[in-house]
Amino acid sequence: MPPCVAIFPWGDVVEDFLDPIGLDVEGFAERMTGGWLFGYVAALQTAGWRPIIVCASRSCATPRRLVHAGTGAAIWLVPGASVQEGRSPSLFSLRRWMATPTRAFGRVLDEEACDAILVQEYEYTRFDQLVRLARARRIPAFASFQGGDRTLSPVEQLVRSSSLRLAAGLIVASSAERTRLKTAYPALRVPVIDIPNPLDTAEWRRMDKGEARRQLAIDSDTFLAINHGRISVGRKGLDVLLQAWSRCPRGKLMIIGSGEDDDAFAKLLEEAPTSIEWVRGYSTDRGLMRARLSAADVYVTASRIEGMPVAPLEAMACGLPIVATDAQGLPDILADGEASGGLIVPKDDPSLLAAAINRLQSDVALRDRLGQAARRRVESHFSVPAVGRTLGELLRFPASRSGPA
Repeated sequence: MPPCVAIFPWGDVVEDFLDPIGLDVEGFAERMTGGWLFGYVAALQTAGWRPIIVCASRSCATPRRLVHAGTGAAIWLVPGASVQEGRSPSLFSLRRWMATPTRAFGRVLDEEACDAILVQEYEYTRFDQLVRLARARRIPAFASFQGGDRTLSPVEQLVRSSSLRLAAGLIVASSAERTRLKTAYPALRVPVIDIPNPLDTAEWRRMDKGEARRQLAIDSDTFLAINHGRISVGRKGLDVLLQAWSRCPRGKLMIIGSGEDDDAFAKLLEEAPTSIEWVRGYSTDRGLMRARLSAADVYVTASRIEGMPVAPLEAMACGLPIVATDAQGLPDILADGEASGGLIVPKDDPSLLAAAINRLQSDVALRDRLGQAARRRVESHFSVPAVGRTLGELLRFPASRSGPA
């Protein structure tokens, strides 16, 4: 049987992620695809591993084993509960540790005969419990960075240093985060490995632009900028994006997604230009999303906080030039700037963001050149097989790596 790795997504319970996008656990198993999680699943499968997903859930009274329709990976749900934040951050962390269903997680590891675990976000209370659970079972524990770059309480900070020393390796695609780790944990000797999030480049590719626009009823001569993902105003800089677009006199901006800030974003749109269309809701129809990206002229992200976001990679795979801020992993995606397919601007600067959008709007040749470069960049660095080989090597031979990157 192939070696098994248990992947633990972020969240006290899986509903912390699912509720804002309007999915339940059945929809998660039956309809959700892509993202870093299922990209990792697909990459590890190509490398000969058997990945399973393990989550706490408030929807079940006893453990449940589902199967993900898209990849065939097992999804384990064990009973859990969200922890409400109080006045004391340290007390909040303590309650989170106590609420972690460690024994139930351990039973899943034993039943599936797991050979390793992979935790989303090491700067999160669950990591502290899971790395010790793995140590008790004498299996390696790895953790990835997807944007969590803050220790949230003093007591957590005390524990985190010792937890990190127990890890077999940290997967960090953001150069800014690798620098932060060296500063925040100068004594850390755990391997820190640069592995990007994977994308299925065979599925994510540009369809005919004219046909895409006919499907979506978009005029052929309309300049269309697009953004898609979770509606989180602060993290994704959506307020800055709206301010920037107000400085773009022509064209249309399409924003697609839903999240915890839907209501707040709706209020911001009341004062925004009418040339902005918000397609509210989370869609599991990847064909429709591919058509929307193929219909666009440019992809724009104004994020303040990122790890290694998948949404811009999907756009790049569809041949779109990117305008992005310098938030963590975004400069790593566009490591060579225009040669990687995009323009980088400082975060929280709507005027420079608007200038980059207007530059691409006025220069069709530049858009074409950057779009072609974006596709090449994704194919060479972010494809599922390429990332899978690196992940498989790391998980199988953790002892062969030493020292931080």
